[in-house]
Amino acid sequence: MSTPTAHGQEPTALERGRSFAEEADFERALGALNEADATDLTREERVVLYSTRALVSFALGRGSEAERDLGRLLALGANASLTESAPPQMRETFERLRRRGVRPPVLEVNARVDDGMARIDAEATGGADLLRGVRLWVFDEGWHASPRVERRLRPNETLRWYAEAFGPSDIRLAVRGTRAQPNQLRVLVDRAVLRQDASEAGGDDDAWAWWVGVGTGVAALAGVAVTLAVVLGASGEGTQLSGPRLEL
Repeated sequence: MSTPTAHGQEPTALERGRSFAEEADFERALGALNEADATDLTREERVVLYSTRALVSFALGRGSEAERDLGRLLALGANASLTESAPPQMRETFERLRRRGVRPPVLEVNARVDDGMARIDAEATGGADLLRGVRLWVFDEGWHASPRVERRLRPNETLRWYAEAFGPSDIRLAVRGTRAQPNQLRVLVDRAVLRQDASEAGGDDDAWAWWVGVGTGVAALAGVAVTLAVVLGASGEGTQLSGPRLEL
């Protein structure tokens, strides 16, 4: 019969599993821990689950099951989660898995803008057997998730996004950006047109009007003027500058 906790509630499956493990009742501990595995647990609770169940499985001679839970610990990033009571052989297995490269998933994201169309793709590999999928979060009057992003952007519109690889109970195993510090995609319009305005020039070929597009067009033109000034100012007498010239 289960003993109520200090708060007067029945102990959870995870708590019962740990209690049975401390009493060396390994068969009952394994049953309770397997029950806990099917429930909604936090990252910290899963670290406790996998580390305790690895010890229990090892004590029962189930080496392959213990090794799977040790790999899950590494996939959670719990590199120092083995207790001092862990036997040396179990620690050796843990280190061997680490050297083999068992670790949290690697999250690869391809984010680009093609002709005003923002496209974001993401995939994850690794993570032992904990990886459940990848989500891309985009902000548009609130955060919305999708497996892939394809969205047309307006001139100078900024698209805020982040990506995550998730495991059981939606635990984040790897991220690229966060809600507090999202990544950004932006369309920067850079267009400047130089043409003669006949109505104002009055036929004078030396009179020109500048027609500047939106966005960074003005900054682009200013950059050209500054560059020319620097190049010309650095030229001494007798220096010949090749290439087109801009008469102002």
